[in-house]
Amino acid sequence: MAKNVYRFKGNFKSFLFALAILIIVGYLYYTQLLVQELQQQSREFLKFRVKIFEQNINSEESQDISFFFNEVIQTADYPIIYTDAAGEPAFWRNIDIPQINERPLPINLDEKLKKKINDFDQINDPISISYQGSVLGYYHYGESSIIQRLKWLPYIEILVVALFILIGYAGFSSIKKSEERMIWVGMAKETAHQLGTPLSSLIGWIEYLKNSPEKFNQVVPDFEKDLNRLQTVANRFSKIGSVPDLENEDLKGIISEVISYFQRRLPGGEGRVEISQRINAKIPDLMLNRDLFSWVIENLLKNAADALEGQGGKIHISADFLSEKQVFIDVQDNGKGVIPREKKNIFKPGYSTKKRGWGLGLSLAKRIIEDYHGGSIQLKESQPQGGATFRIILDINNNS
Repeated sequence: MAKNVYRFKGNFKSFLFALAILIIVGYLYYTQLLVQELQQQSREFLKFRVKIFEQNINSEESQDISFFFNEVIQTADYPIIYTDAAGEPAFWRNIDIPQINERPLPINLDEKLKKKINDFDQINDPISISYQGSVLGYYHYGESSIIQRLKWLPYIEILVVALFILIGYAGFSSIKKSEERMIWVGMAKETAHQLGTPLSSLIGWIEYLKNSPEKFNQVVPDFEKDLNRLQTVANRFSKIGSVPDLENEDLKGIISEVISYFQRRLPGGEGRVEISQRINAKIPDLMLNRDLFSWVIENLLKNAADALEGQGGKIHISADFLSEKQVFIDVQDNGKGVIPREKKNIFKPGYSTKKRGWGLGLSLAKRIIEDYHGGSIQLKESQPQGGATFRIILDINNNS
């Protein structure tokens, strides 16, 4: 199953990459078609203007040839070089060479102009201007500045988008790495915390036996409990990241076992925490991983106990049918509750309201319930200083 998920993710990423390339190629192709169409229209318009000029200088009624020359030709916004019939440059516009009236032209200037002419002719065919059957000269022209900018516009847009995506990817990668580091540190902290209680208990029993060896037989059952606890902790961490085995388990038995373990470690006196339960006895055995599911209940109980902030209070666990096909497990406390703006963050790795917390309890619970048991977990209801209720929902059909 896990391999299929990873294969699907890999194929989906490849599909997205191929789709992005296809969109970029299609976008470039379409924009270049538009640019080519604009170029063609520009050529036709220039030829039209030149022909008007040519017709007017050949017209017997023309009185002011300079008007057409100055207003029709020289007002063009594209680079132009006009040469005489022999191919010598006569005037030019919109190029990076200043117009001069000196004739003959300096050699270096003449070479630059002729190189420009050659470049223009590679783009557009020169337009000849005739007067009474004789060629007066040729107009050599390049692309207008607008068309040049339009040609580069899609590449600039793609570059900007790619840069934005790169920056975003770098930012998200940095956040992800930071979260991963936090998770690893948190997992190490959680491991130490989980192992600490039974190890401390075992150390205490050993010291007790050193002073009272005759009590060995009385201490053995407690030794077994702590060793079983160590085995449970080891099993939990070994199953994170792999697909755990699910077996028919008694839901009430798991919850009662967790409550029994917790009650021995909760404070008494003024900060006393009372845990109660109400489990519908008709709930059938569910397909669960006992070690991981009990971890979820423990994390919810820890979260509820922390919400009481040492002031004492009540925690109630209930389980019943949500429908014919689903059951729910609610863990309710009367603690400080969850601030509304923080509700969307409580299941995120690293989120914690405790100064020393690592924010892994609820995120681990969510992963175990949703990824391993096919259920869901949510904050059912909460009000500031009015307590909170977390709900787990499991499908009966998938578990029976």
